[in-house]
Amino acid sequence: MSDVKSPEADKITDTPSGDTAETVGRNVTAQNPEAPKASRKYHRNMIIYYGKEVICIIALILTTYATLQNNATRTSRPPSPRHFFSPGSLVSDSPDGRLGPTQTRVTLSELSLVLYYAPWCANSQRAREAYEHAARLFYREAHFAAINCWQPGGECRLQYSKVQSWPVLMAYMPGGIAVQYNGQWMPKNLVKFVRSLIQPIQRLSAPNDLLKLLTGHDAVVVAFVNLERHQKAFQIFFQTSVKFLERDPVRDMLFAVVTGDSAKAFGVDTVPSVRLYQWNETLEYFNSTWTVPNITSWILDHNQQVTLWISPPGIKSKTFSEYVKQGAALLFFTPRNFYWDWTDGYTMMRQLGMEYYNCLSDKWIVEMSREFMKDQRKANQKSHMELRAKCKELLRTFQRNGPFMRKAQVPRHRSISVHFVNVLNSSKHVENDLLRDICDIGEDSLSKYANPEVSSCQAEKKHCEDDFLEEQPSHHMFSSMNSFDKRSPENLRILGQRKQCELLYHGELLHEGIFFNSSQPENIEGISGLACKYNKTMSFIVIDSLTYHPFAERLGVDVLAQKDKSAVLIIDPENESTFFMKEEISLRNIVQFVKNFYQRRLNRHLKTSDAPSKFTHKYSGATGVPNVTQVNFEEVTARNFLESVMESKSTDIVLFTSTNCAFCTMMSQNVLQVARILREIPQLRFLSIDGDTNDLPWQYQMEYFPSLIVFPGDRKAESRIFPTNLPVTVQNILSFVVANLNRVHRLRAIVLACRASKKIPSLGHCIEVLRVEVEDGISESLRQWRLRPHRRSSILRRLQLLRELYLHLYKTNQFCDFKQLEHFVRRIVKIWS
Repeated sequence: MSDVKSPEADKITDTPSGDTAETVGRNVTAQNPEAPKASRKYHRNMIIYYGKEVICIIALILTTYATLQNNATRTSRPPSPRHFFSPGSLVSDSPDGRLGPTQTRVTLSELSLVLYYAPWCANSQRAREAYEHAARLFYREAHFAAINCWQPGGECRLQYSKVQSWPVLMAYMPGGIAVQYNGQWMPKNLVKFVRSLIQPIQRLSAPNDLLKLLTGHDAVVVAFVNLERHQKAFQIFFQTSVKFLERDPVRDMLFAVVTGDSAKAFGVDTVPSVRLYQWNETLEYFNSTWTVPNITSWILDHNQQVTLWISPPGIKSKTFSEYVKQGAALLFFTPRNFYWDWTDGYTMMRQLGMEYYNCLSDKWIVEMSREFMKDQRKANQKSHMELRAKCKELLRTFQRNGPFMRKAQVPRHRSISVHFVNVLNSSKHVENDLLRDICDIGEDSLSKYANPEVSSCQAEKKHCEDDFLEEQPSHHMFSSMNSFDKRSPENLRILGQRKQCELLYHGELLHEGIFFNSSQPENIEGISGLACKYNKTMSFIVIDSLTYHPFAERLGVDVLAQKDKSAVLIIDPENESTFFMKEEISLRNIVQFVKNFYQRRLNRHLKTSDAPSKFTHKYSGATGVPNVTQVNFEEVTARNFLESVMESKSTDIVLFTSTNCAFCTMMSQNVLQVARILREIPQLRFLSIDGDTNDLPWQYQMEYFPSLIVFPGDRKAESRIFPTNLPVTVQNILSFVVANLNRVHRLRAIVLACRASKKIPSLGHCIEVLRVEVEDGISESLRQWRLRPHRRSSILRRLQLLRELYLHLYKTNQFCDFKQLEHFVRRIVKIWS
């Protein structure tokens, strides 16, 4: 069996020994034609297989390398937090953004204010001064803290990451009450906010107390409660008064409470109840559901003001425009001092407004305006002078006492004491001797009438002189915590006097007390009921002249240069006129001023100035190019506007500018460039006028600056203003000016624009524009041929030239020599003219 061989085996065995594998392969291929295909497929499969293996090996190597090299991302460490407030400040600063310590201290205080800030923010930096100022004045009554909410990794930044702007000031009170400050970051405004938090509700015992409050506030909300039976109702009213500060941070709307049997003196039989006392009526809250939102909405819906303070956000304020739409407005600019509880000018305006709208001769309004408010103004002046004398005498008393003049030795941990200034009010800490000792430290010395920075310099361990109270001997009432009751009536009275003197001092640093002349016999009844007599609405608006003096300057009055920094104006929107009272400010003179306004006896107040303009714009082409004609504006004023522009026969392009307008400079340069391009056009002038210092007739006054108006020479009434929706470019201004020229000058202007387009690439496609203009000129000439037979000879010559020019335009382009083109146009202009 072993000797048996297959034929295929014989063939292979019989192969000569010298044949190679290739010979064998050829022989096999010759015998089996399908072998090459199978072989190629086999090799291809092997290549794919080994290719995958190689790719996997390379990927594994790369992955291993990346794993070894993939260390943790290296980021630079954030800079170490720095204190935002000065060393020794009475504000407890948390620059690292921690919330825990501040939250703990907030729970220990009856009133806490926390400023959340970002140290890089300009508003935060502006608020820092006002916040420290308030802390120096009220560090005994409240706890002041600040937290950096921008520190990377800080608790504050992680928790309040969605806050859009900084700073944010929050006031916290027991019971979960939190109030956000939404006022201006000015020291006097923030002081008023803190004072309102310390005393959010006034206590009334007699109707005369209510009348005093009505003289200086828009309205008074009064709650009549019995504290023994209506504690919940009083708590809701208290929360309403505090939360209302978010809408009214300077407390124009006052809240008061009447308790016990005193309600009967006000004519109230049912308690608890809430009443809204206004200048002309008293409303009662009949909703049985007492909640903070319900009472707040009721107050806002029923509040009516005869006079009001406004804070215009800009020179052209929408807040102010809402009142002007109703009719004329009397504006009274006077300083507003939040350190005091009265403003004589505002009380005088309330007298005026109440009489103006007293159409029915209501006896209560007459008595209130002519008698009580008059007496109250005199009482305010008397009490202010008495307080000044009392504070000066108190200061001299302390200066004469030897022990009081010793320099205070301030302990190192003085700044820590302010964190626990109200800890003794909490019963759970009353037995803590350590905290009681810390609280003793904060009562050694008082702020000074002669130096408002006493608290700050004490905290910085400087030697401060002229203190009201320095370190006292053992018998003095502020010497030891164990020898007297710090909250006794006498001690609280002395602390109250000191606080009044501090507020008086800071108020007089801002501005001395202003009391307008009341010695003249008042003729206030002469304005009574004028609203019905003339059927006109007048808004009585009072504006803080110290803060919003630019608003008065926009009206043409430098209020800071006026006596007492006060001024009275009437704005008449119907005639677009402003009237300025030049007489001394008093109630009698203002009454006469209003009467003269309705009798049309007043002269319009003009702010026109003949002084040359300080900003003269010129355009002279490229720098360094010799013999280039300079182009500049011809300045006009309100005095020569009608004569120079409206009565001239030339086409005038007038640019209305403002010294406060930064965009005016760019537009001026673009207009001057257009003026240089069109300088060869006869009877074409470019003028400018300062809209801030020139009063024009109402039809020529601009609502915005800059404004560009074209007054055509032969049709002044058809003036056109540059569209506000177009970009202020040379091309758009040139197109606007050329479109408002007459036909003959328009043709010449287009040619000049084509010549300038070689230097100004933005002026493209002018040849196409010129073709269209020539076509329109031919159509106009043919129309005149039919309508004016007596002028057909000149019209025929014009048509011939227009035809030659039209044919020439098909042979030229934008980059040709314009000499021949200008030759045609000059001949056409000469014939056409």
